[in-house]
Amino acid sequence: MTAYQFFGRLHPLVLHFPVALLLLAGALEFIRVFRDDARLGKLTVFLLAIGAVGAVMAAITGWVFAHESHPQQPMRTILAWHRWLGVTTAALSVLAWAAAHRWADDSRREARWLGRIVVWLAAGLLIVTAHLGALLVWGSDYFS
Repeated sequence: MTAYQFFGRLHPLVLHFPVALLLLAGALEFIRVFRDDARLGKLTVFLLAIGAVGAVMAAITGWVFAHESHPQQPMRTILAWHRWLGVTTAALSVLAWAAAHRWADDSRREARWLGRIVVWLAAGLLIVTAHLGALLVWGSDYFS
């Protein structure tokens, strides 16, 4: 196995931690709708920082990993969607981190809501991307 292949095969190991962190950040932002605590805002920024870096690493390792994969149709289409949504999720996670950092303590209600929406969009896109990844691993007939 080459170093390139090894790096790609780190994808399953690398992706789970950022998934948990980004989903937790989205949940914290939901809690902040009802209990706007500055400490929760700082925790959200921290979770997004680590989660965004992890999401970028997951996207990079995923693209390398996909070079080894030669799925049959219709899995090629799912892989293509998973790859590009993974890149979009990573980019949106970085944007969510920046938005949460910028607007976590902003006194303007609209700014805080804009930050929340970006975090929730990143978490929602993450769920779709992860689902497509699960289809690639377990198949579309997993629950059949």
